[in-house]
Amino acid sequence: MPAVTVENPLTLPRVTVPADAVARPVLAVRTAPSGYEGEGFPVRRAFAGINYKCT
Repeated sequence: MPAVTVENPLTLPRVTVPADAVARPVLAVRTAPSGYEGEGFPVRRAFAGINYKCT
Protein backbone atom coordinates (compact mmCIF):
# COMPACT_ATOMS: atom_id res chain seq x y z
CA MET A 1 0.00 0.00 0.00
CA PRO A 2 1.60 3.30 -1.02
CA ALA A 3 2.13 5.97 1.60
CA VAL A 4 1.27 8.74 -0.88
CA THR A 5 -1.17 8.51 -3.77
CA VAL A 6 -1.18 11.19 -6.47
CA GLU A 7 -2.53 11.46 -10.01
CA ASN A 8 0.92 11.89 -11.52
CA PRO A 9 3.86 10.48 -9.49
CA LEU A 10 6.23 12.74 -11.42
CA THR A 11 4.75 15.81 -9.73
CA LEU A 12 5.35 14.95 -6.09
CA PRO A 13 6.01 17.98 -3.88
CA ARG A 14 9.64 18.76 -3.12
CA VAL A 15 11.00 18.21 0.37
CA THR A 16 11.89 21.52 1.96
CA VAL A 17 15.39 22.07 3.30
CA PRO A 18 15.53 22.89 7.02
CA ALA A 19 16.77 26.40 7.82
CA ASP A 20 19.68 25.08 9.90
CA ALA A 21 20.86 22.57 7.26
CA VAL A 22 24.58 22.54 6.49
CA ALA A 23 26.32 21.09 3.43
CA ARG A 24 28.60 18.19 4.36
CA PRO A 25 31.70 17.20 2.38
CA VAL A 26 32.03 13.83 0.68
CA LEU A 27 34.47 11.72 2.70
CA ALA A 28 35.08 8.93 0.18
CA VAL A 29 33.72 7.35 -2.97
CA ARG A 30 33.91 3.57 -3.05
CA THR A 31 33.32 0.98 -5.75
CA ALA A 32 31.35 -2.12 -4.83
CA PRO A 33 33.18 -5.45 -5.04
CA SER A 34 32.62 -7.19 -8.35
CA GLY A 35 31.93 -10.85 -8.91
CA TYR A 36 30.02 -13.18 -11.21
CA GLU A 37 26.42 -14.29 -10.93
CA GLY A 38 25.42 -17.94 -11.35
CA GLU A 39 25.08 -17.62 -15.13
CA GLY A 40 28.50 -15.99 -15.40
CA PHE A 41 27.57 -12.36 -15.96
CA PRO A 42 29.42 -9.69 -13.95
CA VAL A 43 27.64 -8.00 -11.02
CA ARG A 44 28.57 -5.55 -8.28
CA ARG A 45 27.31 -6.22 -4.77
CA ALA A 46 27.30 -3.44 -2.18
CA PHE A 47 27.53 -5.85 0.76
CA ALA A 48 29.44 -8.77 -0.75
CA GLY A 49 30.98 -11.10 1.79
CA ILE A 50 28.89 -9.98 4.77
CA ASN A 51 27.42 -12.73 6.93
CA TYR A 52 23.69 -11.96 7.13
CA LYS A 53 22.96 -14.52 9.88
CA CYS A 54 22.18 -13.09 13.29
CA THR A 55 24.16 -14.80 16.02
